[in-house]
This record gives sequence, C-alpha cells and structure tokens, in this order.
Amino acid sequence: MDDIVEALARGVAPEEAVDRALLLPGEEQAELLRAMADLRSEGAARFLVLFYERLTDRNLQKLIKKALFRLKTLGIPVEEPRPSGESVLKKIESAREARAFLSNYDAELTRVVLAAFEAKRHQFVFSHAILHFSRGLVELRSFPVARTDLEELLKDYAARTHRPMVLLPISPPYAGYLIEEASRYSGKESEEARSLNRFLSSLKDSPRRPEELYLLETEGAVLPEAAETLFARDLFTPFQLRWPAIEEDRKGLDQVINPALVLPPYVVEERRQAFLTDLAEKERLASMLPIFKRMLEDYAYLFYTLGEFGAYRGLIDQLKERPALEKAFLHFVQKAFEGLSQKAPEEPGVIIDPRSLLRK
Repeated sequence: MDDIVEALARGVAPEEAVDRALLLPGEEQAELLRAMADLRSEGAARFLVLFYERLTDRNLQKLIKKALFRLKTLGIPVEEPRPSGESVLKKIESAREARAFLSNYDAELTRVVLAAFEAKRHQFVFSHAILHFSRGLVELRSFPVARTDLEELLKDYAARTHRPMVLLPISPPYAGYLIEEASRYSGKESEEARSLNRFLSSLKDSPRRPEELYLLETEGAVLPEAAETLFARDLFTPFQLRWPAIEEDRKGLDQVINPALVLPPYVVEERRQAFLTDLAEKERLASMLPIFKRMLEDYAYLFYTLGEFGAYRGLIDQLKERPALEKAFLHFVQKAFEGLSQKAPEEPGVIIDPRSLLRK
C-alpha cells in the first residue's frame, strides 16, 4: 500500500497504480484511500477516478468521492467518475477528430478494427474490436487515452504488423458500420457497438456503407486485375475458409478424385469441379456466400487504400457478377481443402491487448 502511494507521488501512471491497488484486500484499499489525502495532485485525482470506476464496493466508492471533493476544494482539476461498468461512450455527445484502421483476416479468420475519436481536447476514446469471419464480433473494448498515448499505441500496432497482414486507414464511419454489423452477427456488445457507430457515423467521412465501395474514384483508366493473379496476392494468403463439416467433405472429395480406377487428368479435374459446385450449393456453404461477398468488398477497400487500383477494380468486377462471385468462392473452398493437408505457417497478426501497450 505504501509503495502505491510513493509511486503516485513520483508520478507513476495512475492506470498502473490502479492495477496494483485492485490486488489489495478490502481493508488495505480503504487505508490506501485515507492515505491519499496528502497527495494533492492531478495524478492522485486521476487515480481516484479510475479506481472508482473499477470498484463495486459502495463504501470504498463513498471514500473516493469524499477524497475527490476535498481535492476539488483545493483547486485541483477533478474529472467526475463514471458509475462502474458504464461505457465510456455514454458520456460523449459529439466527436471532433477521428481515425480508424482495418486489417485483413489472419489464419484464425479474425481481423481487427480500430477506431479513435476526440471526446474533448487532446483526449480520445480508443476502441479495439476483433471480428471473426463467420461468428461476427468477438471482442469490443473502449477506453480513454490522451493524444500522446494514442499516437504511441498506433505506432506499436504499425510496428507489430507485417505482411501478409496489413493495418490500413479507413473511413471512421465505415469502421463504425463494420463493428455494428459484426455485433448483429454475434449478438455481442450490441449497445456498445450501436453507441460507437452512432458517434463515428456523425462524421462526414466516406465511404460509410458497403454499397459506396463500388463507387470509389480512381485517377485515369484502370485495367481490372485478372482473378488468377488477384487471388494469389499476399493479402489473401492467411485467409482459409473453415466450416464444421470440412473434414467430412474433404474425404468425400478424395473419394471422387481418387477412385480405384486410374482416370485421365482432365476427368479428375471435371469431377473435382462438379463436386465443389455441388458442395457450394449445400446449405452449410451456401449460407457463407453473403459473408464471403462482404469480405471481398472490404478487401477491395483495402486494395484501394493501398493504391492498388487494378486489384480494387478486379474485385469490384468480380462482385458485380454472380457467376464470378461464385467462381471466386469455389476457389477459396478448394484452397481450404488444400490447406488441410499442409501445416499452416505461423503468420504474423495484429490481435493484441492494446492496454498492455500503454503500460510500458
């Protein structure tokens, strides 16, 4: 307990002090709050606010409110604490500056959406969302950060992201759309996702929704990239379709293309394509086609952001024609079967705990 008080007096980050204080027994936490009376600083006030927001003990919360009132009467700036468990988004009425980022899918079929918007001068709300290809929103966390911490946080993300993974700037309203869309799939964090989308959609940036991705402007005439080179690009490398019956379906494919009789290569390929086409029409895969289409739309946006306009135009053309979309889907179904017979390489990712980066 004394170490925490001394650390705060030396100017240690209040967030770190709170983490340590939460490990103390209840009686020592109360003693710690009484010992805070001699720390007349903004750091002490920030510690008390953060500690209040992570406590559930009402008696301790009352002690904190008394301490905050005392600091306020001494002329020290004090931020009003939120009730524990309340979203940081609820106290924000309008966003000023905002930034957002999107990654491609990793080998676990997850991607990251980051969003940050200025709640008040030099103070941001940072949101970190993990989205799964078929399950939707896996995790959504939002917390306040100072501008300097935000810049360091984004630098850390950039430093940890290596090809074939990318983390690229996107329109903040579109980031909000992605998070709420994923929340509808999973049924998780629906109120938090709606609140975040409401704030981000209040900004003027575009695109805002998937249909606008088809209308992004490029300079001059752009030749669309052919599918065979487009889907070989490294952004698609980590992505491997998966579904519950994939092992069973792989065995079915093996029986079709590896019968007891030796068949000419062209016959084997015909049987392979017929099997894949039939499989794609079954409910377990057909239900994935709309999600797959959304993935390609978002990848078109990533290519556009990279300035790879041929790849962007190639994907948009694939998306406009149903047969081309279905052919692309079959390509990734076949790639999924091929991936089962190979050990998946360890791919770099961007799924990290953003709070851990702030505690350095």
